[in-house]
Amino acid sequence: MEKSFLEQLERERARFPVLRNTAYLETAGTGLIPDYVYEGVKKYQDDRYLIGGDSRWGEGKGTLAMIAEAKENLAKMINASPEDLAFGNNSSQMFNLFVNGIGLKSGDNVVLAEGGWIGTRYAWQLQENYGVELRYVKPIKGVVTPQMLFEKCDSCTKAVSVNYVESTTGFRVDAAEIGAWCRRKGIWFAVDGVQALGILSVDVERDQIDFLVGNDYKWMMHYSGLGYAYIHPKLREHLHHWGAGWMSDVDRFNTSKEHLVLRRDAGAYEQGYPTVSGIFALGMVAEHYLNLGGKRLENYMLDFVEKACEALEKIPGVSVWNKYERKNRSTIVVVLLSKELQVDQEKLDKARVAAHVQDGALYGADRSMRISFHYYNNWEDVKALCQAIQGCRE
Repeated sequence: MEKSFLEQLERERARFPVLRNTAYLETAGTGLIPDYVYEGVKKYQDDRYLIGGDSRWGEGKGTLAMIAEAKENLAKMINASPEDLAFGNNSSQMFNLFVNGIGLKSGDNVVLAEGGWIGTRYAWQLQENYGVELRYVKPIKGVVTPQMLFEKCDSCTKAVSVNYVESTTGFRVDAAEIGAWCRRKGIWFAVDGVQALGILSVDVERDQIDFLVGNDYKWMMHYSGLGYAYIHPKLREHLHHWGAGWMSDVDRFNTSKEHLVLRRDAGAYEQGYPTVSGIFALGMVAEHYLNLGGKRLENYMLDFVEKACEALEKIPGVSVWNKYERKNRSTIVVVLLSKELQVDQEKLDKARVAAHVQDGALYGADRSMRISFHYYNNWEDVKALCQAIQGCRE
């Protein structure tokens, strides 16, 4: 990897105060906050508190102009158009927009993975009350192949729903193959991208995704309280509205209008005043991601994770559970710990390593850790983790 890129990553790392004294390896749970997000949100809060009225963003931009700019950055991040993006309170709310909007009826079915993230599973499970059948694919050591999903589909299948990266296994689906097949069959392809957006290359055109959701507080490094969705133009022609507000109208802020005229872009699914500081932050995070170069960053991170796994497995009693093919890897690593290793939370905390020790039954082991690496991590963090584990044996 070229020296200039590594220097760029180190400059990004310097933006996270937590990393000055902690090896932080829990982004899959909650990401760190960079200085530009902290300062941007603080300015908004200070303006509202000390001055009043609407905050000005960047070079004197008003709120609607700032939202449009944030959508441009997010759209570039996933190879979409800004008109295809909508904001909401969180990814679960946005995913329910799809679940409740595609017109499911009794006798229809949806195909999804068994044991996937509860937010999407629960959204689908509520539809069982109305006669919708959920067809689960059972992963094999975390693996869900496209063929496993296709075999569950038939003429009554209305959607295939996957997590781009599964949070408990780190498995990354073959989205492009699934999306192409669903497009040919006329089946909606819905993707939860929470564990991928901001660190892996997600391309809605390449992967032929109809509906994609993301959130703010993991890899997108904001506090919390914001979700966003990509909605394919063809899907918008079919997706029912479950409500409307002034943000849904073509002429926002026009209080003299008598009747609603829905926007033709995905903004039609936005109802009221959004979490504007979060939108500002997401726009900045997306811009930093774009400056790092999405595909270049992904390749670097996958190489980094592979080397980290090799270092961990040199420790007696440590093994990596999710060693998938490169195309199915993410930056989430499941580490198994033998009984001989006396690793516990207190020892990790004392070593200033932010990682969570948990029961390993899900992976057929005594104990485990789910480690997640973001681009703000470097080799010093890996060394700190290895030393902490080795110290538990002594």
